Amino acid sequence: MTMDFSPLPDAGNPVRDVGQEDVFDPAIHLDYSPPAKKFTMEELLLDQSTSATSIAGTTPFPLLSREGVRAYRRGLFQQKVLDNCSSSPFPGTLVLRDVEKHSNFIRDFWTHPQTMSIVSEAVGVPLEIVMPTEIGHTNIQVEGATVSDMTKQLRVEPSVEKVQLTAEERAYDPLRDSSAIIPWHYDSYPYVCVLMLSETDGMIGGETYIKKGDGTSQKVEGPQIGHVVMLQGGKVQHLAARARGVKERISTITSYRARVPKVYDSSYMTNIRPYANLTTLYPQWTQYRLRKMRDEITNYLEKLDSDPELNLDRMELENFINEQAGYLRRTSRQMIPPEEQKRMLKKYGSAAYYDAPRIWSKVQSLPEFERLAVAADTNRVWMPDSVYWMDLQDTTEAFRLGRSRKSTMGDMTWDNKRQYFMGDELIRQGLNEMFLDWLGTSGLWDLYCKIA
Repeated sequence: MTMDFSPLPDAGNPVRDVGQEDVFDPAIHLDYSPPAKKFTMEELLLDQSTSATSIAGTTPFPLLSREGVRAYRRGLFQQKVLDNCSSSPFPGTLVLRDVEKHSNFIRDFWTHPQTMSIVSEAVGVPLEIVMPTEIGHTNIQVEGATVSDMTKQLRVEPSVEKVQLTAEERAYDPLRDSSAIIPWHYDSYPYVCVLMLSETDGMIGGETYIKKGDGTSQKVEGPQIGHVVMLQGGKVQHLAARARGVKERISTITSYRARVPKVYDSSYMTNIRPYANLTTLYPQWTQYRLRKMRDEITNYLEKLDSDPELNLDRMELENFINEQAGYLRRTSRQMIPPEEQKRMLKKYGSAAYYDAPRIWSKVQSLPEFERLAVAADTNRVWMPDSVYWMDLQDTTEAFRLGRSRKSTMGDMTWDNKRQYFMGDELIRQGLNEMFLDWLGTSGLWDLYCKIA
């Protein structure tokens, strides 16, 4: 399907002149057609046992009309949105969060029953938005060294200006080149919908690659303007290729969970803690997680209520209680105290934060690694009264019994070739700030800096 995205009248004005925000009307702003293909977990040779649906992702499909794209950009580029929602956590990237607080159009578009029905149908399971702060998380790549410089480049009318590429740039292979915009990872939340708000004619890259169960990769083309792609990103490991050849690339993401009981919730906040407004994020995260837990308890209670004579399976009940306790524990662990997080990011930097798994891998090659790690954990030189020591003991015991543990990189097992350290535990939980602090206290950070 081809949509007409030729310029609308008076849509090329600077951000400060975007005009009054539109009122969302699905009859005007939506132009939906179902995805041509859906990738199943079975096709990708992946385990579906802890997933609510067999659908791993879709090919791009149209969602917003020509008018819808402009209306969305108009809502996004209001001065009040840019003033309250902008940050630049990565070089050359402008990020907008908490947009729904300041844009009725964006909030109403994502939460409208018709939109919710479309995204749910795409993955074959009823979805709900994880929390308001994750509505319309927007990544903007434009020219500029500061937030102010970048916002000056934004217009309601999508840019059609292209960038000349060299032969080497055109031959870019994200699977071999380390410059992928987001390396292999799992998303913070179970499901995501990625919407493209920029023209993609002339763009090289921008695709998503899914890692299959046999180690090979499945390519999913990037969406065109007004199109979306759905991905069960909390379950499938994937890579986002860098886009080149265009002056702007604006994509916006809304995150979901399945609205069904007895499904593992893989959510964590590692990816967003460094630049999110924690005073907004943490209360919403707590509400989201407690509602999920409430639904699980209600479902279990209804099962008992439906058959008063049911013979209670004590082992099943014990497993259920342990699952809910673990869920509460993970909920709490993800909320690093803001003052501690600020201190650690200032000391080690956001680049090290996002590079923590690679740093941990590199540190293990140091001759002094085992001696320093053993000494740090044996003597509890880092935060000796911390709850993380209980987590370390629990995980070590689980591995001793041959069980796997959930991690930010999927299910984790242990081969017992070396001791399981606190560094392993903090990386498993996605607590990168705490990991760097432990690394610094152990003496391994200083040694890493000498070889980095």
